[in-house]
Amino acid sequence: MAIQANALPPSLVAELNEMKRRLSALERKPKLGSVNERMPYGSYQADSVDGPEGGAFNSLGVINSTGLNQPVLLLLLPFRLPQSSGSAADVSVTVWLRDMVTGGTSKQITLTKSSDNASAPGVTRRITWSWLHPQPVGFDDPNQWKGFAVDYVINKRATVNGESVTVHLGAPILVTGVPAGTYTEESTDGNPRIDGGLTPTDGGPVTWV
Repeated sequence: MAIQANALPPSLVAELNEMKRRLSALERKPKLGSVNERMPYGSYQADSVDGPEGGAFNSLGVINSTGLNQPVLLLLLPFRLPQSSGSAADVSVTVWLRDMVTGGTSKQITLTKSSDNASAPGVTRRITWSWLHPQPVGFDDPNQWKGFAVDYVINKRATVNGESVTVHLGAPILVTGVPAGTYTEESTDGNPRIDGGLTPTDGGPVTWV
């Protein structure tokens, strides 16, 4: 004889419903970023980023984080300062990350001519984020699609060889998710830093695979 749902204790009904929800979450989509798995990225931009000086913010591109089940986003973004008369041009761009699900953002970092490498002018450097992000993950994730945007605003442009330029931003070198507590640099504001390293909490080497 079939068991009537109303004959079950409320606690058991709740537990069965929770199991159903978890099974649905597992079947809904693959889980990316399980152990340092790289997430796909699509870039909107070329070298010197587009947009007017002092205008509204723009998006460099979008990281497709659908299925991400790790609470920390690692992102390494290359940048380069255009050169004029043997030194960095007087340009400036502010960059940050935006969670496209919750609208939460990381701390901003502003790149200026002082961000150039004094010992190797014009050489590409990188911004590193270690963001304890606000996106839902795992069984708490009901989203069919998720993403992070790399946003920026141009503070200052310069004219070099007759061309209006500003900071050059490239596609991320690395985008991946890791468990909380993997690196000491993790932060709820993303802890953006130039050429920032990563320090494993277990004292071991940094590895991506």
